[in-house]
Order: sequence, then structure tokens, then C-alpha cells
Amino acid sequence: MIYKPNVGRFKDTCIYWHEGRYHLFSMYMHQRGPDELFRNVWSAVSDDGVHWEHLGPVIADTPFNIWAMAVHPVGGRFIMNHGSFTRPGIQNVIRFWESKDLVHWTYRGPQTDLTPDTRWYHPDSRLDCMDVVTAEEDGRRVWYGYATGPGGFLRSADGLNWEGLPPPTIDWNGLAAPPTPGDEGLFEIGGCEIIDGKIYLLGGWFNYFGFPGYGVFTLIGDTPRGPFRADPAAYRLCGNSGRWVALWARYIRAQPELLINGYMYDGFTYETGETWLPPIKKAVVDRGHLRLGYWQGNEALKGKRWPIEPKRIGLTFPKGGSDCACRLTDRGVEIEAKPEVGSHSRLVLRSHVPTAVAMLDQPLEAAEGLVIEGTVAVTASDPRLVSPSVGFFLEEADGEGTAIILHACGRTEIGEMVFGQDGRAEFACEDAIVPGCAATPGIVPHVPHRFRLLLRRNMFELYLDDLLVQTFNTTHSPDGPGRFPRRLGLLVQNGQGVFGGLAAWRMTLGSD
Repeated sequence: MIYKPNVGRFKDTCIYWHEGRYHLFSMYMHQRGPDELFRNVWSAVSDDGVHWEHLGPVIADTPFNIWAMAVHPVGGRFIMNHGSFTRPGIQNVIRFWESKDLVHWTYRGPQTDLTPDTRWYHPDSRLDCMDVVTAEEDGRRVWYGYATGPGGFLRSADGLNWEGLPPPTIDWNGLAAPPTPGDEGLFEIGGCEIIDGKIYLLGGWFNYFGFPGYGVFTLIGDTPRGPFRADPAAYRLCGNSGRWVALWARYIRAQPELLINGYMYDGFTYETGETWLPPIKKAVVDRGHLRLGYWQGNEALKGKRWPIEPKRIGLTFPKGGSDCACRLTDRGVEIEAKPEVGSHSRLVLRSHVPTAVAMLDQPLEAAEGLVIEGTVAVTASDPRLVSPSVGFFLEEADGEGTAIILHACGRTEIGEMVFGQDGRAEFACEDAIVPGCAATPGIVPHVPHRFRLLLRRNMFELYLDDLLVQTFNTTHSPDGPGRFPRRLGLLVQNGQGVFGGLAAWRMTLGSD
């Protein structure tokens, strides 16, 4: 959403913080092509984590593939590790580079290449990119590596030389284990960090919980060796929608706070879209549960004010509906959609419920990007009859767009909404946030909640009370990236919604 290379394409980003500066690294190819062309490491730097300066390939045109990477410090130098292949189709080696300035890198040589420990793992089993943490054991510092693949649990006495460990015990805590093939290992490990004495391990996979898209999930351990257990209260950290949008979660060990980054697509999958860096998130530990929070550093995104004029907001859908209304009060913009007798917010693929949308007149400057903030609250007309919902409608064409619906029944849905000639809405859910997700599911009735909507091109993020709801895009089919939203709508179902304190800013990133 906020950064990608000016030429070529990248994937699997990681950000390393050092002395107040952010260093981004990613696998990179000079032009679109097969994965075999990932033989470079792209880098960019930033002083604020928002505005990035291209450095370009800092490792270029290697004789072997370069897959995802991570960086850790050892004795006054920096060590980069990345996944690679010993032969086509066999991704079973981690290679190492070192640098003194995070810009100039030297390959440490094939003698340091790491392959699966054959005491416990098949030599051709997957071994890919490891995140590294340090711990104190018996008064000495040790390094633990958490890599993708069956043999991805490693230990080092010096941060340079590694030995494999038997796989740690996993307690799925009543949840289903990921559907990973045996030669792939557990998850694709994104990161591991020690927070308040607990080990938070992040891993991703797809085709999980009924969604074909990619998701990131959280396991927690009491020691670096495990055992690890799934966190049922906040298991899905991000992603896991009907398509590949938000991927990976990597820790950024910045000071004074711990941050998290990932990457995202503007299309349906990697093959049909471009890869982007979304805004950095803050790691929030809430009563032992890891969540993604709004990072105050993203305030640097805000440029000039973008005017929102509530007096010009009017009810657009349904046209002429007598049971729906929009009015301006001292609390803000009130929108009402009175429920019909027997109607309810059915949690099915398509539902016909009383929906009212008030559209802002001014066109969205989606190419440049906008930050939109305010408060939102919802009240049921008759709580014994229906559960109310409130949210946003990103109009992409006449009567068509993406709806973000915060239900008062503990569920958030994102998907395509189309209004028919009769003014009624058809909604196709493409992402569902429910109990068990790290994001807050739905909205609490009668309580004002602060929202932040970050929108650029066809990509967006929503935060509620400074916790991430979801990173998503407006792509509804696999043909290519979705359309840029052209107007913003305020949406209510089965009740009354109040949107207050509306304010917006143009992003300082400029258009692409």
C-alpha cells in the first residue's frame, strides 16, 4: 500500500531496525517472470518507517535462488540468512551473508550453508529462512533459529554455527492443525519474539478454516524450546480470507517498541497482482494475546487536510426508501435503516437486509491515498428483533463496491456489495473476522468506537480503537487488481449508526 520498488518486483519483505533507521530487504527479480528469477536482494531505507528511499539490489544476480530472508546481529556485524535450493524443486538449504553496514554484503561461502539435520529430518526436506532470537541459558547467551520446514528448529552457541534440534511439541489447544504437507513442516515461520517472558511464534499457511487465502497464526511457548500452544482467543493474527491479500508477519525489533511488518497483494494472488509493503503495525500484547495495533509512526502519512463536508452527505441507497434516513445532528451524521418484520443479518454468502448508505459527494483521491478518521456507533431499533450493523462502502462503480460491515453480533465481514434496481443490497462475504481472531470481531452496540481507514489505490486497512481489523483490497475476481474506489459511503443495517468527528488527510506518498 505504501511502498514497492520502482522497477521489477519483490516479495517476502523483512525490516531490520538499527540506530533509528529502518532497513527493508526482500527477494527481488528485475522483471516479472518465473520464480527462478528471484536471485537478488532488494533494499530500501527509511528514517520514519513510512517514506522509503530505494537502494536497489544490494545482492545481485547470484548463481542460486534467493528466497525469504532475515537479519540478526553478531559481534559487531550483521548476518543475513535466506532460503535457497540445492537443485530444482528441492528447497532445503539456508545460505548466509555478512555485512558491517547493512548495505554491502559478502557471501560466507558454501561451507556455512545449512541443510536439514539428518539425525531427525530427511536431507531433502524443506529448510527456508529463519528468524533468530537470543536467550540466557546457564549464564550464557544462546541463539535460537526458527525456520520454515520440518527441520526448522535450530540452536547456536555463537549465532554463526547451527545445529538442528528435534521438532518441538505443539499443543493445538482444541484447534485444527494446519493442512501442511509432511515435507513442508509446520507453518511458514515468519518470526519469533520473547515478550514478557513468553515466546510468540508466528507462522502462515493457506487453505485453512475454509478460506483458500493465506493467513498468519500465533503459537505461544514458555521457553525457546517450547512446547508451543495455539492461542484460541487470538489465533488468527491476520489474513486467511478468500484470497491472498495480507501475508506474513515479521517482528521489527525497534526501540522503544516492538513492531510488526508483512506484505500484501493488490490482486487476487501473487500471480495476478503486485506486491506492496503495508503500513507497519505495533505489536500489542493484551492479557497475553498478541494483536496488531495502529503504530503512531504512521501519523507521518498525513499531509494536507482533505475536506469532508457533512452537510453535503446524503442518502444514496436505497433511493427514495421511506424506512431509511440520513440527518446531521450535533453528534455527527446519523443514518437509519429500519428493519422489516422478520428480517435479520443472516450470516450467509448473500443476504437481503435493510441497508442504508450515505455517500460523500467529493471523489476519493485513491491514487494519492487518504487517511480517514472519526468515531462510529450503532444502535438497534429493536434489539429483541434484530442485531444492527454499521460500516463503510467503497464505491467502485454505480451501485457496486466493497463493504466493510461491523456486526453487533461479534463478527466483521468484508466483501462485494451490489445494489439492485429496487435499492436492496446483495452482499458476498470475502473475509470474516470472528471470535478467535486477534482482530476485534464486530462492534459493541451503543458504544462509540474510534476508527482509522487508510486507503490507497485499491488497497485499504481499517483500525477500530487502534487495533487492526484487516488489511484488504477491492479485488473481487482473479482477472487482475480491483478498481480504485471513487467515493466513500457510510453504511448501516437494521438500526441507527452515528458517524462523528469525521476528518481526513491526503497521504504524503504521492500517486504512482
